[in-house]
Amino acid sequence: MAKIVILGSNGQLGSDLRKVLAPHHDLINSTSQDIDAAAMDVSSQLAPYADAKYIINCIATTNVDGCESNPQQAFLVNSAFTLQLAQFCTFNQITLIHISTDYVFDGTKLGEYLESDMPNPLNVYGLSKYAGEIAVQNYANKYFILRVSSLFGIAGASGKGGNFVTTMLRLASEKDSWNVISDQLTCPTHTLDVARAIDILIAKEVSEYGVYNCVSSSSCSWFEFTEEILRQTGQDINKVKPISYKDYTFKALRPQYAILSSAKIAQYYTMPDYKSALSEYLSL
Repeated sequence: MAKIVILGSNGQLGSDLRKVLAPHHDLINSTSQDIDAAAMDVSSQLAPYADAKYIINCIATTNVDGCESNPQQAFLVNSAFTLQLAQFCTFNQITLIHISTDYVFDGTKLGEYLESDMPNPLNVYGLSKYAGEIAVQNYANKYFILRVSSLFGIAGASGKGGNFVTTMLRLASEKDSWNVISDQLTCPTHTLDVARAIDILIAKEVSEYGVYNCVSSSSCSWFEFTEEILRQTGQDINKVKPISYKDYTFKALRPQYAILSSAKIAQYYTMPDYKSALSEYLSL
């Protein structure tokens, strides 16, 4: 049994990691009560984890508009903390599994983004996460950077008051109609599948380190995703109305075409399409 530390273990992804990893690993679940990621020096807080084999970093400031308003907090948590964590892992010969985002890209590529494509973030959140990636690549000897996209999980995203699925179901119960963007593409991903992919990387002791896209194997617009949510829950799909990305006002600009290829991670774990992932999520 490998000793594994999950940083941010009570979040949306962290909660599913606990479920998947607990049966066959020695888990240490770390929350914001244990780690203040915005602290200037976190070495003393990380010290109890020096004998871990893996550290999975789910700590992040993920509120995209909030990051735009408070860039200092975004860079402290998403970049500076990640740098210190990478150095800690190298010093203690720990493999770091770091969670990143599709928002490191600008969304101008019409095809699927590969791990080798050059990031070009559009907002503070994406920039701070990309800086975190650079820190891991330069200061961690053994690492996996998993880029995830449009996560939905049972625990909800604590910083966002739920997730997109729960928000759309709430709107369906409250409104006769509402608008969702129909020309912004993404890969909605169930956190349980990200947790399973991580479990496989650990179980197989994979040593092909680097960046991996860890997203659903199919993409859709937010409008199409909403239609599928309503369809699978037996609700009226005509309630949701399409609106263009160009007609929607963002505080922080988002990438319009954030489709990531899941081919690289598929050699270890096959990510399901978003419809299948949604079906499993709704059945839990």
